[in-house]
Amino acid sequence: DRMCAKQQLRGHLSLALGTLPERYRQVVQLYYTKEMTMREIGELMGINESRVSQIHKSALQKMASALQAAGIESSSAF
Repeated sequence: DRMCAKQQLRGHLSLALGTLPERYRQVVQLYYTKEMTMREIGELMGINESRVSQIHKSALQKMASALQAAGIESSSAF
């Protein structure tokens, strides 16, 4: 059951990630999958670290909204 729940959560996260604009998606992917720092992401994208942080925060808020719209309030539901 636990494996199935994790797989469902990943699916929902993928859908939420897909709702983001490309730049926001890139920041989230670099930060969480490539484990890059905000500074490294900023250098790669040609923006300052503060802007990366702003994009990251906004992206997480947008993803949370998308997950809530799908009826997911917390990962503890899985």
